[in-house]
Amino acid sequence: MSASHKKQYLVVFVALIVLTALEVGVVYLKISRSTMIAALVGLAITKAAAVALFYMHLRGERRALKLTVSVPMLLPPLYAVVLMLEAIFRFTVAR
Repeated sequence: MSASHKKQYLVVFVALIVLTALEVGVVYLKISRSTMIAALVGLAITKAAAVALFYMHLRGERRALKLTVSVPMLLPPLYAVVLMLEAIFRFTVAR
C-alpha cells in the first residue's frame, strides 16, 4: 500500500470520527425529535457513503458496479418508511 493510500484512509477515518462525534452531539442538542432523527439519519447516510466509496473501493469502479451496490441499499429504508406509514395509518384509524 502506497503512502498516498494510507493518507487517504487516515483522512477518511478522521472524517468518520468527526461524523460520529457530531452524531453524539446532535443527541444532546435541545431540538425537536423529528429534527434530531433527520440529522442522525443524514449523518449515518453520509458515513455509509464514505465507507462504501473509500473502504469498499467503489470510488474508482464503473457506474454499473456502483449502481449494483447502491440500488439494493435503497430498499431497506424504503421498506422502513412503508412500515412507519402503515403504523401511522393504523394508529389514526384505530382511534
